[in-house]
Amino acid sequence: MSGLETIKIIVDAEKEAARMLEEAQRKATEMRKRIDVIIENQRSEALESAREKAAEITQRAEHEGKSEAEKFERESSGKLREIVANASSKKESAVNRLVELVLS
Repeated sequence: MSGLETIKIIVDAEKEAARMLEEAQRKATEMRKRIDVIIENQRSEALESAREKAAEITQRAEHEGKSEAEKFERESSGKLREIVANASSKKESAVNRLVELVLS
């Protein structure tokens, strides 16, 4: 093999290496772009999921809060009626006793 053929083989090999490097860089750039899109999509999905979960938690808490408030109101109304009934009973007893004292 002559020196000229050797140089030609080396030049061809360098051209092939440059082409392969360029192809690898192009593929890497494409992959980075796809990865960026995938990451953005996953981020958007995660944020949407978090918003939905937060809304669900808020609705559940609101519902539980309303239920607790209604229960408290029922209990309070019952206790109030009981107190009023006891007061009326004691008032009636006191009035009767007063009438007895006045009449005697």
